[in-house]
Amino acid sequence: MSKRVIILEDDLELAKRISDTLSGFDYQVKITGNSDDFFDLYDSFFPDVIIVDIVLEGSPLNGLEVMRVLHAERDNNAKIIVISGEANAAQIDEIRHMGAYHFIEKGVGFSLNQLLLHLENAIQLKRQEEAILDLQIENINLKKQLVRSYPFIGESPAIKQVRAQIIKLAEADEDMFLIGETGTGKEVAVHYYYLNSKRFGRAFNTVNCSALTETLIESELFGHSKGSFTSADRNRTGYFEKCTNGILFLDEVTNLSLPAQAKILRAIENKEIQVVGGELKKVNTRLIFASNADIERLSKPEIFRQDLFYRIEGNVVELPPLRERGNDIMLLMSFFFTNYAADHERTDVYNLSDLFDMLQSYPWPGNIRELKNFCKFILINEKEITNEVIQRHLKAKILKYEGISETALHKYIKHIKLKDSIGSFERDFLLYHLSRNRWRISHTARQLGIERTTLYKKMKAYKLIPVPK
Repeated sequence: MSKRVIILEDDLELAKRISDTLSGFDYQVKITGNSDDFFDLYDSFFPDVIIVDIVLEGSPLNGLEVMRVLHAERDNNAKIIVISGEANAAQIDEIRHMGAYHFIEKGVGFSLNQLLLHLENAIQLKRQEEAILDLQIENINLKKQLVRSYPFIGESPAIKQVRAQIIKLAEADEDMFLIGETGTGKEVAVHYYYLNSKRFGRAFNTVNCSALTETLIESELFGHSKGSFTSADRNRTGYFEKCTNGILFLDEVTNLSLPAQAKILRAIENKEIQVVGGELKKVNTRLIFASNADIERLSKPEIFRQDLFYRIEGNVVELPPLRERGNDIMLLMSFFFTNYAADHERTDVYNLSDLFDMLQSYPWPGNIRELKNFCKFILINEKEITNEVIQRHLKAKILKYEGISETALHKYIKHIKLKDSIGSFERDFLLYHLSRNRWRISHTARQLGIERTTLYKKMKAYKLIPVPK
């Protein structure tokens, strides 16, 4: 790697001695005693180090004035070493204030070997700063890429609260447990945590726990030693060790066996893992869990270890379903239509605000994932996207979901008496909304605009009981 130095010195004999010495150590050196020539060299030579004398006889600017220009007007990242025999205390203070790397006095104590040592150290420091800057730029670019790939879209109060929770946990470097219905955006939330974490740029891995067989779980997570079981023909590093100092995302964690959950708890509390057939290893892995199960189900000991649940229940973040996010549905639709428009030549003439009530009338059981696929389906099958087109497809979707037909209506109109028909409909109506709200009684009652006690009475009258999970 080349090492470039400009010497700004009016004592050309001294400058030549320095240059000859540096050339013997693979430095590229340029010499000048004039400030005008110096700036021409500076703009074309891109020096790593500048050696400058304060007093420059016959130069438009002296060395101190050259440094002022570099400090105030140029984006200078070269290290500056000042050599002078006539600098006073005020000048030395100014030299240090402007960030000069070192000051060396001329005279009997001046040593070329000492100068060479300071040059090597200055070059090394500059290289380190450049490497750090490269990493910072790489991190910025990676963050931009993550934001584009996993945009956390939404301005509803519920989603703002979720983002605030995630940022707090990420900045505090805490584990996190994401819960929410399928399709609510858990992967986006995980990457949002990573984006705001102190561990950003370090190892990040995702493990889908539902894809792991019981025999593979411990080997995949904690690794194994060669010969620890029949097919273990070599050592294997588990995800915990791969992600030490980084982040491991365990999706559908409730599919892990209770013994595996116990080992995860030990890894959290003791920061160590037991390699299958091997030794204990220290790890520093930040964990993000995710599950479609709700808090009630997670509190069941046969589903999730209670000691592990209690360890992380304070870090639970619940992602709201799309039907509870209000205007976010329009923001998301607009994003999906715009994002996929480049792949499909379509004319867009729509106003989603006019469709809001209809969009809200459908429960979107598949949440954001279902909405995205709905938008893609329209883009693929239609040449022009208008409100009428969206309404037509949405109406078909609603009818298909609710199964509305003459056959479906027959169960209500077959009754001779009006009260029996109304009762049959009311039972189905309550059952639908209770199921949609995962049998949360208070939440359903508020949504339907009735008292909780009234809902309980009707559930008892119609013999409606929660569906086992």
